[in-house]
Amino acid sequence: MNKALLSVLAIAALVGCAEVDKMMGIEVKSKLIACPTKVAIGDVPSCGKVWKLASGSAELEKKGELEVEVKGLVLNDASTGDANGTADGVDGVAAAVVCGGKVAAQTDVAPLSKDGNAKIKAHVTVPPDCAAPVIVLRERYEGKIGGWLAATKM
Repeated sequence: MNKALLSVLAIAALVGCAEVDKMMGIEVKSKLIACPTKVAIGDVPSCGKVWKLASGSAELEKKGELEVEVKGLVLNDASTGDANGTADGVDGVAAAVVCGGKVAAQTDVAPLSKDGNAKIKAHVTVPPDCAAPVIVLRERYEGKIGGWLAATKM
């Protein structure tokens, strides 16, 4: 009986936290996962190689405030030789909001350190009909925005 009551209370607390987030205007609040390669997210192509991430998070508020932070976003692919464990030639990242498989909004590029650390704080305009946004962190390589390196989900 007590275990059942505790389970119900725990579930109610979790639902309550989610409702508090919604009331405060938080649309997405999630940890990021690194790109495993060959997995596109909507019209955002995958990374070319496997990446790993020490830590990362993204938060998008209903008003469009977007904050993304990554630490240790580096290559995890032995085929890259000496570049493995580094950000290689990726010198910047942009955060994109994907709605219904299409990029609905994207930030300016923020620098990515050689150790794979970056922080983005920006305002984006997200369409009101974007029911389940996905936040993706896209690479800038050789001056061009490319595939995703980390995302809130695949």
